[in-house]
Amino acid sequence: MTKSNMRDKIEEVGIHFSKRRSNRDKLRFMNRLASRLKAAGRALQMIEAGDRHVQSHHLVCGDLKKSRIVFLAAYDTGSRMLNPGYRYTPLDSRRNLREEMKNIAGYSVMTLDAAVLLLVFRWMKKPDNKMNMNRNSGGTAVLYACAEDTSRGCFVFVDNGVMSNQGFYETAEHLENREAVVLDSIAGTGTLFLACREEQVKRAEEMASAFDCEIRVLPLGEEQYQNTPLEGFPNGYMLTAGEERNGTVYVRHARRPSDMDLNVERMEKIRDGILKLI
Repeated sequence: MTKSNMRDKIEEVGIHFSKRRSNRDKLRFMNRLASRLKAAGRALQMIEAGDRHVQSHHLVCGDLKKSRIVFLAAYDTGSRMLNPGYRYTPLDSRRNLREEMKNIAGYSVMTLDAAVLLLVFRWMKKPDNKMNMNRNSGGTAVLYACAEDTSRGCFVFVDNGVMSNQGFYETAEHLENREAVVLDSIAGTGTLFLACREEQVKRAEEMASAFDCEIRVLPLGEEQYQNTPLEGFPNGYMLTAGEERNGTVYVRHARRPSDMDLNVERMEKIRDGILKLI
């Protein structure tokens, strides 16, 4: 099997289509992604969800009903975080929500201050964080490479999964009790973790052994598990990289213009491990 060039996928997702926050930009990327996967002979399905305020378009590559294990990554991108000290915590959704609300409040205050009108115009016109390798162009690029390289397995490109967990709640409804592995912030440096429920540690260790790189299995208590994007998945796992302190994993540079960390060799090993698991 000829494997996709990971650098090409990173360039395509993280540079040419790096803005994926507006509906227009997300549609451009989805059209590109779908056309490439169709050309590779892959079966595609679009899951549409949401309401009149927020609509989601989730692209499924493969057969959800026949696949025992499903891999997911959020393909949308977020706005820049105004707080220079912000650090993303992939396994602490409540903290992320608090930071998100602070960020929204910060943008709102800027719009009320006439003295910074020009600055407001600059930020509000282009608040997208164009550099987003960790959050989450890296995970999307790996999923893209896997989906193009094999007709086996199932891969879900999740909308509205970066600035909230909405997209993961919506896709979880379609997975029933299947194993779900979320790829989040895997492009950069730091320890690679596979988080799971405490009772799923043995299975997580089996999964980790398929990868030719060091992965630390991180068991979560039920309260911790419910405070992650995995909340809606009965059988969920998250692969993420960062620095662990007191049981919390921190990802540096996320939602900042400095989100350029890349460990291409490890991303290739993650791709290869996923292809083994399916």
